[in-house]
Amino acid sequence: MTRNSAWIAVLAALFGGLALDLSTPALAIWPAAWLSVALMLFAFWQRTPGQGFILGLVAGSAFWLPNISWLTLYLGPVPWLALASVMILWMGLMGAGISAVTRWFPRFTRIKWARSVTLGLVVAGIWVTREALQSSWPYGGFAWGRLAVTQVNSPFANLASWIGFDGLSGLIVLTVATVLAFLLGQSSDLDKKVRLRLASSVVAITLLLTFVPVFPQEPVGQRRVGAVQGNSDAGIFSNRQPGDILEDHVEASLKLKGERLDFLVWPENAADIDPTRSARAAADLDFVTEQLDAPLVTGTITREDNHDFNSSIVWEQGRGVVDQYDKRRPVPFAEYMPNRAFFRALAPDLVDLVQLDYTPGSGTSVVEVAGVTAGVAICFDIIFDELAVDMVSQGAELVLAQSNNADFGRTDENEQQLAIARLRAIEMGRAIVVISTVGHSAVIDADGRFLADIEPFTANAVAFTTPLYQATTPAILLGWFVTAVFIAAASLGLVASLASRLRHSRGSSKRFR
Repeated sequence: MTRNSAWIAVLAALFGGLALDLSTPALAIWPAAWLSVALMLFAFWQRTPGQGFILGLVAGSAFWLPNISWLTLYLGPVPWLALASVMILWMGLMGAGISAVTRWFPRFTRIKWARSVTLGLVVAGIWVTREALQSSWPYGGFAWGRLAVTQVNSPFANLASWIGFDGLSGLIVLTVATVLAFLLGQSSDLDKKVRLRLASSVVAITLLLTFVPVFPQEPVGQRRVGAVQGNSDAGIFSNRQPGDILEDHVEASLKLKGERLDFLVWPENAADIDPTRSARAAADLDFVTEQLDAPLVTGTITREDNHDFNSSIVWEQGRGVVDQYDKRRPVPFAEYMPNRAFFRALAPDLVDLVQLDYTPGSGTSVVEVAGVTAGVAICFDIIFDELAVDMVSQGAELVLAQSNNADFGRTDENEQQLAIARLRAIEMGRAIVVISTVGHSAVIDADGRFLADIEPFTANAVAFTTPLYQATTPAILLGWFVTAVFIAAASLGLVASLASRLRHSRGSSKRFR
């Protein structure tokens, strides 16, 4: 790699990472994601794995550092840099893998155009594999910043109901990588005009996919639901008294008095005093459910056998808790501290902020309320694919996504999470009620349309009619298979490329003996 080509590659990786950030909320310029992939792949193309790793770090830094900068608002730079470093490392490994396959992938067939398409599939597989790995390791992973989510406002969003998050991410990379393979030489023994026509055909076929509708289904019923955003001072460092958040939501709920409601939804930890252990909190919930003549689904912190849970409970007036979901994937370094002794030695002040260690729930991810089976996603639950599959498989007819975004203020975090919820609604084929302590709260139909919303940082409540759905989308039914195909393509492609490299090295050494 010459000095000039090295600088071109570095600039392509840098601007590729920045373009990916531009494609995410709040700016949400979705075409920038396609440009981002093109710039990154161009930077990685046929470099050595070491060069690809460095270029991946450049692209990853340009994306992740600004994209999750909201972590610094109250927690400072250490958690931000720690999480960003892990995500950047995954990008570096992706760059190394893509460089290896584009450099060494064997010309295994006489069907010349098939070489480019197959290489495109392998490159897309490496991208999807990186997203899958970062979503699962370490400490359960962080399924944020996925390419598919950038398309929630685009005409490609409907595809999520057919091929899921991984499928949509893979499709974007497959299209761009295949076009680059035609243009940059994987089928170089084809005439240049032929390669241009083939690349144009790939683009045309992809554009036709914008006409694919969302998976069709009819509602099986509907419910009248109230959602309450208390605009509470609910951050970690908030100067509040126990019960303040509860009182904020009681007061905001009374705006719905006189509305006919089937049930009411409050956010994560809206009942900041556990009503199963506090007569005062229980009386407040009884008061609200009596005044509105409807059961309530609220977040709270419960305790059982010396274990603390981040819970969502269904409360009925005079009966108390009639159903409960305990969060199954508490967030590391926020809701529990992994390897506490080790990390406390590094940053005792930060580690001591995490005073409770929530225990993962072991029950189902649905609750029964007002004759409806409702899936429950507490805050970052909504980003994990397996929990979405679980909710549908357990019969969820709609989803309640309860969150507390107060620690992130007016940053992009809430809008990024809302975009994930919108694409999740399309993928699952379920309406999702996103309700936060401070917003942006919204009701999203199964096609991604907003049915209602509440402005951020306002205390308000809305009543709305939400449809219920029972059909299983292809994405939920076969999404695992789509992911497996991409991972298999990446694995086989990397093995074939390394084998090709070894054969070439052995052949060269024999010639020079």
